[in-house]
Amino acid sequence: MNSFAAKKYLLLLTFSVFGWSFGQNKIPFGVVKAEEGYAMVRVPKDNYRKIVDKIRMKKGDVFVYVKPAPGETDWIWIKYPDKTDDEKPFVRYDSLNKEGMVNKDRIAYVDQLPAFTPTKSKNGRSVIFTDNSNQKIPTAQRTKVVIDVYPSNAGFRKQEKDANGNIIKIDKVKPWGISKELPEGMTEIKSIRVQQPGRGSVFVREAIKNLFQPTMDFEKMGVTSLDDNNIFLYMINGSGENRYVTFWTIKDGKAISQIIYHQPE
Repeated sequence: MNSFAAKKYLLLLTFSVFGWSFGQNKIPFGVVKAEEGYAMVRVPKDNYRKIVDKIRMKKGDVFVYVKPAPGETDWIWIKYPDKTDDEKPFVRYDSLNKEGMVNKDRIAYVDQLPAFTPTKSKNGRSVIFTDNSNQKIPTAQRTKVVIDVYPSNAGFRKQEKDANGNIIKIDKVKPWGISKELPEGMTEIKSIRVQQPGRGSVFVREAIKNLFQPTMDFEKMGVTSLDDNNIFLYMINGSGENRYVTFWTIKDGKAISQIIYHQPE
């Protein structure tokens, strides 16, 4: 094998390895799984080897995978939201303004965690995700996450537009899945419910507000879990230039945070 062929082979092998390791993910979200209860994010300066800060991420904290860390085999480069110190019952993040490296042995990819089984309701307006991992638990007592999708009433709500005619707010909140006009037959998420033995909740309004054109396609949504106390729901909603990804963290039966961002097709 000549030197050119050898280099080409190594290049193809490299892409194959990364394609198997990272390309199989439906969505780029990861979560801290470390048994010690935390993982350290290293924040370099000037170059990847010079570490100037370390940030402790707790078990269940979510991030977005970006790429393998340059020059590293055991570290990946991630982005994550800048959390505030004050404790809030729920927070929505629509920007990922922090980044750094985390050891890949201390994290898991969300869509590769144990998955709940999706079904649709008889009226076709709801998707029910059920934890069927333990067949010994009676069906009625298994954890469920229910997403209700109904026709939208956004046309009757107050709209604000920018100079280009794009709808930038509905009832003072940023909308997702639309641009200049409201599509005919537009739908939105009306409620998300968590059903667990001994506890359960309905997502607060801030967690679902103005999420338009939600998917009902099982290939574009999922519920997975680290354990009974750390559950994750993701959806790839909208289409074309208005496609967006939304991801909720459910802890102890309640939605505590959401990451949402624009991702055109």
